[in-house]
This record gives sequence, C-alpha cells and structure tokens, in this order.
Amino acid sequence: MSRPFIGVRWWLGIAFAVVAATSTAIVVSQFSNRSENAFRRHGEQLALKDARLAAHREPSKLGNRFRVFRSATAARSQLEREAVVAALSGKQFSKGTADGGVYVAAIPYHGRALVSVVRLPDVAEAIDTVNGEALRAGVIAGVIGVIVGLLLAQLIALRLRRLSAAAEAIAQGDFETPLRYHFRDEFGALAQSFDRMRRQLRRSFRRLEAERDRLQLLLERLHEGVLTIDQDLVVHYANAEARRLLGGRLAEGDQLPEPWPGFGLRDFAQTLFEERSAPTQVHVTPDENHAYGLVGIPSQPDTDWALVVIDDLSEQERRELAEREFVSNAAHELRTPLTTIIGAIEVLQAGAKEDPVERDRFLAHIERESGRLARLARAMLTLARAHSGQEQPRAEMVEIGPLLREVAAELRPHEGVSIDVEAPEGLAVEANPELLEQALRNLGENAAKHTARGSVVLRAHSRGDAVTVEVEDSGPGMSPEVQRHVYDRFYRGERDADGFGLGLAIVRETVRTLGGRIELESSLGEGTVFRIVLARARVREEVPAA
Repeated sequence: MSRPFIGVRWWLGIAFAVVAATSTAIVVSQFSNRSENAFRRHGEQLALKDARLAAHREPSKLGNRFRVFRSATAARSQLEREAVVAALSGKQFSKGTADGGVYVAAIPYHGRALVSVVRLPDVAEAIDTVNGEALRAGVIAGVIGVIVGLLLAQLIALRLRRLSAAAEAIAQGDFETPLRYHFRDEFGALAQSFDRMRRQLRRSFRRLEAERDRLQLLLERLHEGVLTIDQDLVVHYANAEARRLLGGRLAEGDQLPEPWPGFGLRDFAQTLFEERSAPTQVHVTPDENHAYGLVGIPSQPDTDWALVVIDDLSEQERRELAEREFVSNAAHELRTPLTTIIGAIEVLQAGAKEDPVERDRFLAHIERESGRLARLARAMLTLARAHSGQEQPRAEMVEIGPLLREVAAELRPHEGVSIDVEAPEGLAVEANPELLEQALRNLGENAAKHTARGSVVLRAHSRGDAVTVEVEDSGPGMSPEVQRHVYDRFYRGERDADGFGLGLAIVRETVRTLGGRIELESSLGEGTVFRIVLARARVREEVPAA
C-alpha cells in the first residue's frame, strides 16, 4: 500500500505558519506582560508615595483615603489585610487589584499600620488598551506570518518542482532543455549542479550514440547474422545478415521465427534463459544445400536479453564438398586413360617395342590417352573451380558435329554394336569445350558399356534458342527405382555393379555448371536416352565492306 503524496508546499507552509504563530504569541505575551507590569509598578509607586506623604500628618488630618489599623482583623479586604500584616511587621507594602484600577499601600505608623487606598481608573484603562492592542497586533502578525510562510513555501516548492521536472526530463532522455537559475543561493547552486550534470550526460550519451551507430554499422557489415532476444523470444535487434537468413522481414518487436524444418530455433533460444546456462554452439543442416552454425550466448544476471550468432556455412561446406567430389571424380575419371597408358607401357616393355608396327600402335594409344588425360584434367579443374565459386567456366562457341564424332571415335563398344552420329553441320552451342566433351564422353562410354547388341547413337538437333544433344542406346534400360537414384553419387544399381557410381553424378554436375539441364528417358528392355539441353551459340554475321 503506497503512502499518500503530500506536497512540500503544504507541509512546509504549515510549518512556517506554526512557527510564525508561536513566535507571534510569545512576542505578544512578553510585550503585554511587560507593559502591564510597568503600569502596575507606576500605580504601586503612586499609592506608596501617597502613604509616605500622609505619614507626616497628624492622625486627625489624614482624610478619608487613609486609615490606621492596630490589627488586620479590621481590614475590609484581603488586599488590605495583607497590607496591614506587612506594615505591622515593620515593612512597606504596595499592590494593586487584578484589573489595575485600585492600589493599596501600607507603611508602619507609630506602632500601627497606615493604609492608603488609591483609585487609578486610567491605569486600568491603559492596561486594557495595551492588552487589546497587543492581542490584535499578535493576530495580525500571525496572519501575516502564515501568509508569508505559505508564499515562501510556494516559492521553495516551485524551485523544487523545477529541479524535479529537470530530473524527470533527464530520466526521459531529454538532455537539451537547460535548467535556468536566477539566485545564487543553495537552490541556485543545486540547479547549477543539475545543469552541469545534464551537459555532461548529453556529451556522454552523444558519445554512446556515436559508438552505437559505429557498432551497428559494423554489425550490418558482418558476414554473420547477429540478433538479440528477450525472455519472451521477441527480437530487439537483427542485422542484415540475420534478416536474410531468417526470412528477410525480421524487425524489432517481432517474434523469433522458426525458419528451418527439423530444428527448433525458438527451443534453442529458450535454453539461453535457463539458470546456469552456458554458451552453446550447434550445427544445423536443414537441407542438402544449406548449413548453419549457431552460437548462443545466454543472458547475464544484470541483463534481460540473450545473443544469437548465425554463421552461414553453406558456401564453405559446398566448397569442401566440391573438393571432396573433385578427388573422387578425378580418381574415377583418370582411371580409364591411366589404365590404357599403363597397359600399353607394359606391353611395350614385354617386347612389343621390338616390333615397329606394334610399337607405333601402342605409342599412338599412349599419345591418344595422354591427350585425353590432359583434357580430362583441365575439365575436372574447371568443374572444381566452378563448384567452389572461385571461377566460372569460360564459355565459347563449340560445334556439336565434330565433337560428337571425336567422342564416338574413342568409344569401345561391344562386338557387333554400331556407333552412329547424327548432327547437322554448323550447329553450335555456348559452352566450355572441356566440360561438354567430358559429359558427352561419360554418357557415350556409359551407353557403350551397357549395350550388348544394337547401336549407340549420338545425335544433336536445335529447337529455337536451344540445342538438344542425345545419347541413345539399345541396352537393357532402367527400372523406375534406378532412374530415381541414377544421379546419386556412389549409386551403382543392378546394371553397374563393377563401377564406382560416379559417372552420371559427374555428368549432372557438369551440365549444371554449363547452365543446361539433363533429361532421362528409359524403360526396361527398350534402351535409354540421355538428353542435354544447352543454349544455342549466337553467330555474329560479318557485314561486308561498302
């Protein structure tokens, strides 16, 4: 239960009023008492003087105002009895009545007491007048004191309210409004100190704002996503990379989203607010093309927010995957020419080099396979650079007919299987020659390998701005299950049990790198057709000179 607010102007005004009223009452009381005592002393002195003068007269000449007593029993009033007792004991006595109008004096007189009774109505009137005026003056002074006290309390309260308003403005972040002071007193010194504090805080906050802007600029330029959240999982800050990774429209005040299937980002963030939580790092792979590293920094006892840092590892893992694939692909693709070269060398060393015809034939094998090996190495390096994002493959105009005939000439089909090429003259595409040759060679060797009778046809035709290159065989075909996995790395299926399962995977990645697409059409017992669709080359027409 909160206590009621009592303004300083009220209790300070009441305090001033009480002090003023008390002081006025004391002053009036002292003034009234002193004045009354002075008047009474004057009346007493007059009565005593009158008795002393009468003591020098004969008893018969004293008059009615004077009486002589032998004892106090004959006195008429208590005051006269006190006077008689004092005079009979040898003392002088003088005292007035309560209203100050009658004064009784007594002195010893020939063994008796001479009592003088003097009436002074003007003294009584003066005492009444002084008491009345003193009371009136006291009331007036008290009222003035109360009014002055309230005014002073209002003035002090006003200056305190200005200080309070200035402090509230500073608490609200307003450091621009100056605090003015007109009097060089304690309040003025306090106001001056407040204003100096305001200026210092303004400079400090400006420096903090500048540092905050620099920090925000730095965070916006980071390659990692950075965001802060509170215990309700409300986002308080997210830099550009965090907005990109978490959906692009994340703003301050939004709830933390769930961007990745299979991983609860909100559950991960909630653990950062648990007691005794420690910095946490996890690796998230929502799909085969994306990977993220998350670092969670828990909230501290003096803060109510936690920090989440998101690092996009997709490109890094893609590059590492490309490097691994390059090693696997290189090992697979280099196997055939190396095997041919090694076999030719072994035959030559076994004695074929002594026969000029055999020697020339095997040396031609070595020369042909060495050239193929060089072209293959260039194609593999180009593909690896493209996958890692280091370099895009160089594209140029490649004529399809000669390339198909070159690939067909190097195929080694089964006995009785024919190799045919169907391509119009002049048909060309925009592609990297080494990569395109490698893809067609893999498809041709795959078709020749699985075609026991019939033919393998390499054909090309154009339609609009696209060129379709087909490799068709009359082999056993593929089941739907094999077709679903035919491009998977290391998948061999039932018809390629002795291979490595990399050939068609390399073809697909090569065609993707060339900017084309690959299609498959196959049925069990009816053969297989692979189609590569590429952009047609734009041939520049020469304008004859005028």
